[in-house]
Amino acid sequence: MKVRALPIFLSVLVSSLLLFGGWYVFQNQFVKKPISNEIAAMQSVKLNNITVGRDAITLNVSFNDPEKFAEDYKTIKKIASDKANGKTVKIECYSPNISLQKIWEENAFAVAEAMELHTYSKIPIALEEMKKKHRLKNATSYMDEQNVYIYLNDGKGPYYAVLPREREVSRNG
Repeated sequence: MKVRALPIFLSVLVSSLLLFGGWYVFQNQFVKKPISNEIAAMQSVKLNNITVGRDAITLNVSFNDPEKFAEDYKTIKKIASDKANGKTVKIECYSPNISLQKIWEENAFAVAEAMELHTYSKIPIALEEMKKKHRLKNATSYMDEQNVYIYLNDGKGPYYAVLPREREVSRNG
């Protein structure tokens, strides 16, 4: 029996194109496009980029309204989770203000400590100290059942951060 290389090669090539082409079309038409369309309808949010990976969907988002930041974040998380087909959804808050990012990184210890010790009432105090020390225009936080939302502004631009809360583990049952 003589093996013919050209038909085998063409079969593998066509099968690969159909498989990966179908996956690409599915990701763009049924994941990226619906998420993009729904987020584009939101007034105070701009979607910069969507990356669909094997296990996760990552959204890079710019927020424009600090008053609606937490609400918009939860809405985006819900929109993406509904379309993610079981993948993990990660939302990156795009903040181009590098000086605020450095201020946050240098002073985030107090906030991290308050979160680790579940003394959430210390977070606004830590932000107020940060505001005074670095002469920030605004430094606020908001908390819900899942996250702590941080907003900083130095008059030149905003910085947004979302810190996940972890549930306390009960040792008594």
